[in-house]
Amino acid sequence: MFNYIEKLKNYFFCAVFSLELIMPQKRKGISKRIKKPFLIEYNFEIKVIFLLALGIFLLVENLEIKQFIYLIIRELIFSLGNGVKWLRDFVLLLIAKIEISDFVGISIILYVFYLIADRWRERMINRFSNLKYCPKCQGDLKRIKRSSKHRLMSYLYFVNIKNYKCKSCNYNGIKLVK
Repeated sequence: MFNYIEKLKNYFFCAVFSLELIMPQKRKGISKRIKKPFLIEYNFEIKVIFLLALGIFLLVENLEIKQFIYLIIRELIFSLGNGVKWLRDFVLLLIAKIEISDFVGISIILYVFYLIADRWRERMINRFSNLKYCPKCQGDLKRIKRSSKHRLMSYLYFVNIKNYKCKSCNYNGIKLVK
């Protein structure tokens, strides 16, 4: 038994040693320096020079930046307030003109459109969910890039669309996956 284990160790040592001789050695040498673009290489230095120049300019020039920023913020806030007032007046006008029965009728019609779109989506998914081979020649299919029409359908139906083309007969088809 002891002799058998020694033989195994010898065979293992010989196998590892022969693999080391067969395997190619890595070359050790000077690696080439990768040349980075100018803006990436000197990004820090450009920032420092720009900020230093801006600081010197602001010290030398007599600008009223605080007043200018105050006026801009004031105009933005007043414009936002005027927009909110306009929106409020528009909503109140709509509420005054539209009766409750009109609101309920519009809500029911919108719900019906939602139900129709949901049924259409389910039928489209059922129709285009099983595509494993070419329906014309029973050949293999290959995935191809989706067109903009398929991206739009994917967005509208909330599904993943996969576009396929037959390798032998030029059949194009789609597969919808929930």
